[in-house]
Amino acid sequence: MKRAILWVFAGLVVVSSWPALAQESAGAPPAVTEQERRLEEAKKEKFPIGAGVSLTQEIGGGTFIDDPYVRRASYDVSLGLAPYWRITPMMRLTAGLSISQSVVENYESSVTYKNRLLLSDLSLGLSHAQLFKIPVLDIGVNGGLGIGFPTSLQSQYRTLLLSSNARLGMGRSIGPVYIAYGISFFKNFNQYTQPVIDKSKAGEHVVLAHYQGNEQLTTDLVAVGGANTSFGLVNSIMASWNITDALSFGIMYAYNNSWTYTSYAKDELSAEYADGGQGYRDSQQGVLDLSYQFNDYVSASIGTATMVSPKSADNKAYVFPFANFWDDYRRNSTSVYVSLGGNF
Repeated sequence: MKRAILWVFAGLVVVSSWPALAQESAGAPPAVTEQERRLEEAKKEKFPIGAGVSLTQEIGGGTFIDDPYVRRASYDVSLGLAPYWRITPMMRLTAGLSISQSVVENYESSVTYKNRLLLSDLSLGLSHAQLFKIPVLDIGVNGGLGIGFPTSLQSQYRTLLLSSNARLGMGRSIGPVYIAYGISFFKNFNQYTQPVIDKSKAGEHVVLAHYQGNEQLTTDLVAVGGANTSFGLVNSIMASWNITDALSFGIMYAYNNSWTYTSYAKDELSAEYADGGQGYRDSQQGVLDLSYQFNDYVSASIGTATMVSPKSADNKAYVFPFANFWDDYRRNSTSVYVSLGGNF
């Protein structure tokens, strides 16, 4: 599955002035920027409508644990669909939706029983591959706007009405290496400031409970704890190396800062490392990906994806964000995936 991965502006300046990189990469094919790829597609494809399709199998790190008391097996299969309309060679209107199925049962996951089909949120986005180019540095600047609709059960549980985002990125090729940076701002619009369940729709088999107790809002509505995210920022950096004309290796790192609707005052019951004020969360994601392009339309990739907190629970140690199978591995914070993709 193709992932949006971007690199920092400072890194662009440093790497572009690093002669060792150019010497080591002299025998590899040149990297292709997103702008060049879009132009090539526009030349080959006269029809302005197309679609991207991906079939991905993902296995969580908790699956590989021998101890049955801590083992958390996770095996998901997903189908991603992304139809698009090419308004201009550089501008696209794209929709996105994925359907996933958990092959095994895992009581700690959001899937309560195996073989359940789940929809993602439906997204709609307008993107431009090159808004302008920074002279001298030869850095292309791209951007986009998007909205999301709460078609997933998770978003419905969090009473999401609509999500929105705005993204700005920049990147350039240096020999066979493409490097980029991106920043995006997102804003959610929720009906309530925390997850709420309608008992009349949940069914009699659902028991509503959490460790701090439930809050009865109305006869049927129950707040089950936690706080919904109001807005946030995501910074991402990436590097992609064309090893051959068909084989490439990519590395991506993203840092997510988000703020909740509600604020919390620090009192005698607060944790030692907690701070009072508006609810704040941060997380980091690291991806290592090896991809092979069979032809102009079909590609395959294998890699690992890790989503963890930047620091440990006691706030004393940093957590490694790439292929981390040793920090809190039971919760499947790291997964291994194999994906087959097509662009038609």
